[in-house]
Formats: sequence, C-alpha cells, structure tokens
Amino acid sequence: MSNARAELLLTKAGIPFEPEPRWIKEGQKPDFYCKGKQPFWCEVKTLERPDDSEKLSSAFHDLRNRTANIEQTGQGIAYIHDDFSERDAKNVVQLLKRGLKRFEDGDSPDIIVALVPRDPDRKQFVRFSVATGSHGTAEFHSCVSRTGSYGSPDGIFANPFGQQVTQHFSTGTKRTAVAGAFLHPNETFLVAIVVWRHSDRFALISAASALPAKRLKNSQRIREVLSDANDQFKNGMKYKDAPCLLTIFHDGLDVPDETIIKSALYGNLKFVFPKGRPEKGKLIFDKDGGWTPEKNRTTSAILYVRNDGQPLLVHNYWARKPFPTGRFDCKEVSLLPKGTFQETDIVKRPISPSILTRIAGFLGKLWKAKLKR
Repeated sequence: MSNARAELLLTKAGIPFEPEPRWIKEGQKPDFYCKGKQPFWCEVKTLERPDDSEKLSSAFHDLRNRTANIEQTGQGIAYIHDDFSERDAKNVVQLLKRGLKRFEDGDSPDIIVALVPRDPDRKQFVRFSVATGSHGTAEFHSCVSRTGSYGSPDGIFANPFGQQVTQHFSTGTKRTAVAGAFLHPNETFLVAIVVWRHSDRFALISAASALPAKRLKNSQRIREVLSDANDQFKNGMKYKDAPCLLTIFHDGLDVPDETIIKSALYGNLKFVFPKGRPEKGKLIFDKDGGWTPEKNRTTSAILYVRNDGQPLLVHNYWARKPFPTGRFDCKEVSLLPKGTFQETDIVKRPISPSILTRIAGFLGKLWKAKLKR
C-alpha cells in the first residue's frame, strides 16, 4: 500500500521509476530506482500507528459516526480512556444529546461536559454546574459514579474549590456539597466530550487520551527506519552511484510537527548557556540525531508525508551525494553551516495530461487495494 502511494507521488512529480530493480542480484533492494537526468534511489517506510494511537483513532471515528446526525449546534472534543467500550460510547452520546439542549435555555452554561466516570452506574444520571474561572460555567451531564467522585477533562476544575454545588439526580433527589469534595481534575474517567457553542451543526472535531500524557517516541522511530533504509541504500549504491531518498508515510493523530522531524534527524533540542549566565542561553540541536558527520551519510534526504498532506523534504547536510532540489512540489529544509535552517517555498509545477492519466491509473490501483482489505 505504501509503495503504491510512493508511486503516485513520483508520478505526480513526473519522475520515471523502476520498482525493485531486477539487476540487483544480491542483498536488499531499495524500493525504487528513479531514472532521468538526475537519477536517485528511493526507499519507502511507513510508521504504523502505536496500539494506543490506533485505539484512540478508532474510538474517535466511532464517536464521530454516532454523533453525525445530532441536530443541535456546537463543537466538541472527546477524551477517551484505553478501556473505552461500546457501552461507554452509547452512554456518552446519550448524555451529550441531553446536554446540548441546555444551550437553547436562557440560563445556559458556557460549556457542556458529557461524562462516563471510571465506575459508573449506567442506570442513573446526575447533572451539576461549577464555576471554573477560565472556562466560565461548566455543566456536567454524567452517569452516577458509584464512588461518588468524578474526574474532569482538559483542565476543567472548580474555581474556587470550596463553592457549594447542587447535584441533580435522575431519581429526583438533590445533594449539595463542596465542589472540591467530589470533582477531581486528576481522576481518570472512561470518556468525556467537552462541548462549546458554535453556529454550525454539532461536530466532534478531535480526540485526546483521557490518561496522563505519555511521551511520543516519534524521534526514536524516525531514527530507526532511517538506519534500516541507509543499509538498503548502501547495497543499491554498489550497482548505481546516485543520491538516496527515504520516503516516510505517517498517518494518525500522533504525527510529528516539523520541529520534531528536524530534531529526529539533527538531534534533540538542548538549552545551553555560559556558566552562571542563563540569560545568554540558547536552544541548539544535540549530537544524538539520525544524521551526523559519521552516521547515515548514504541517505541524502528524507521526504516525510503526514496524513497524505503536503510532503516535507529535509536534506542531509553530511550526505555523500546531495539530493537535488526542486524534484517535488513541497517545502524543503536544509541545514546551513552556522547551524540554522534554510526553508524554501513550495515550487508549483503544472501537471501534464499524460501524468494526470498515470495518476488516475494509480488511484484506481489504490482503490482496488483498499476494497480487498
């Protein structure tokens, strides 16, 4: 599947190519030998979603499908625990629909929180409002917690903690208590949807984990695939002496930004300053990157494609054979001798009719492959 995406990318750029050349008789073969006036090798890698990212993405799409036909207006973000289940999805959507109706009332809150706590009584529901300060008034619509305490997402907490809050239960009973006694920002929950007013019909726009933040290992993963590709390029170079391009496809909610990609290749960011003078400090890239004067110099550049968006091409300053510029319609990044980065604008080229025909053919292949999955 990734190779088909790479073929589409090369075709769009007008670059002729030969997949896994048969004239390589021994050793690993790079995925493509790209021909023309400026030939180069191309190896394709895919960064698969981590298991937890895959679960989060699947849960987000499930919730978005379940909320697609809600008629009320608003926008929301879902916060989802790893233990999220279909029962939780049904519960939170039911609570969300109740909560959204409150935006139509004269005493409506600033935000709505639909919540399924960690140990829910799914047959009973509770509603309560708290003053939060930065978020205004937040009104919670939740399954009743068997423990009597509730978590809260996205830094939504009672301010002040000592405010008196009345809980309205679906049984018709009421209970008044200090907010800080039952609403705990650090307590986990199964799922929550935070909603704010918007003029358009309701849409769930994104999702995040309900668990404490974990450090993403994107830099490490990029360096690992770079090392693997570099070995494959070395074998290809025995047959054709040409620059080497690693193309990485990365999909999901965890794709890295440009700074992370740069740091994976040139080193993690580190703050340095003269002894006793932190005001003179500056951020630099450490020497632990995928590219150094001694490491992975066979790889000339990396073309990074995130969620089928505009590619980013990063050149290897220490490459034995530099990669030619302007081969793809994308942003290009080069390291300058002083340690700063130079970025070039996207180059726009017209696409010829023959290339459009080839692209249509590749799109057909991709669609057929998707149907078979």
